[in-house]
Amino acid sequence: MTPSVRGLILGALGVLIFSLTMPITKIALSGDLMSAWFVWAGRAVLAAFAGMAYLLLTKRKPPPREAWWPLLGTTAGVVFGWPLLNTLALQWVSSSHSAVINGILPLATAVIGASLNRERLPAAFWVCAAVGTCLVCGYAWVHASGTLHTPDALLLMGVLLGALGYACGAIATKYISGPEVISWALLAGLPVTLPYMLYVSPVSLAAVPLTGWLAFVYLGLMSQWIGFFFWYRGLLMGGIAKVSQVQLLQLFLTLGFSALLLGEAIEPMMLFVAVATVALIVVGRRAKGGR
Repeated sequence: MTPSVRGLILGALGVLIFSLTMPITKIALSGDLMSAWFVWAGRAVLAAFAGMAYLLLTKRKPPPREAWWPLLGTTAGVVFGWPLLNTLALQWVSSSHSAVINGILPLATAVIGASLNRERLPAAFWVCAAVGTCLVCGYAWVHASGTLHTPDALLLMGVLLGALGYACGAIATKYISGPEVISWALLAGLPVTLPYMLYVSPVSLAAVPLTGWLAFVYLGLMSQWIGFFFWYRGLLMGGIAKVSQVQLLQLFLTLGFSALLLGEAIEPMMLFVAVATVALIVVGRRAKGGR
């Protein structure tokens, strides 16, 4: 098996893990026994301790000075911003709805990544990014009967912060490996996430059903930590331009898992926006120079 094929397989496994995040979050929140704040902080703490064990067992040295600014951006985006805002929004909206709003995340990542790297993007890409943003915002507007509800605002803010985290994480991999990036990013947030998790912990941990705890563990170990191992390793082995294309499947996988695990209906408008968004991402990447 060639490194390119292995990279595609690893990248696909990472996308598969990430595509379950939203429906699994809905399961963790069901019954209101674990608050959204606890689910967010707890998953970050669980992943941080796993990351700490990894760094100690593999005897990794602290990152060089140049890596810390992108690492802090990664912490802001993928430890605090995206997970927190999406978890809060999922208290009120369906997993499939949030997946559609997050469909523009790859475009937003490309824009922020290009800005941080001082890269000039072609006009065709900006057209795709603008149309994709208007499409998703228009969907949210219509879905909310001509208003912008708080959950949609949270999701859109989460897209921006998530894009920042992904772009900064990619920059940090110039200095250290992907597993180190996510592990150090999680540890950087631990002084906030640990005390806050203890502050908002459920009154009765025993009252939380097994399904809730299994969902919680999945979010902490898989979505917040191990998924990045597969994703970053796949990008390294198979090439960023090629392997990143499998991310196009994530939106449809999340819609499928939302229907399978939660019984959510996939509305025609939802499916149309999903297909159109993915098409715009494909066009935008080709305009940017991707394959």
